[in-house]
Amino acid sequence: MRFDDGDSFVESLHFKLSETGLNSGIVISGIGMLKNVTIGWFNLDTSGYEHSTYSEPHEVLSLSGNVSLKDGKPFAHIHTSLAGRDNRVIGGHLFSGIVCNTVELFILESKSINLIRQKGDTFRPLGIK
Repeated sequence: MRFDDGDSFVESLHFKLSETGLNSGIVISGIGMLKNVTIGWFNLDTSGYEHSTYSEPHEVLSLSGNVSLKDGKPFAHIHTSLAGRDNRVIGGHLFSGIVCNTVELFILESKSINLIRQKGDTFRPLGIK
């Protein structure tokens, strides 16, 4: 999948997943550039994410994760590594970002195993249907 300059990446990804009917797969590669990025780190003590936002453009070094059904809709669980102008790397769970120039994403669809997000106490664990 290719995303264009100005696209809201996560929102556009979920739209494209619904549009194509892809609801189970593995995100194997992603490159490009994002700005206004919000990433998170899961704090086990509070059972919640700590968010950090970066407004300046960052090169996408990697995007990885999976696609599953969550409440009957395709859901992408994505982690990312990003590098800024100073070449320092940041990373974590990707919550949002705006495509800067382009993002190219490769997803290997799983047709034999259906991944689902199950109900959980503090998070929604991945399961197989």
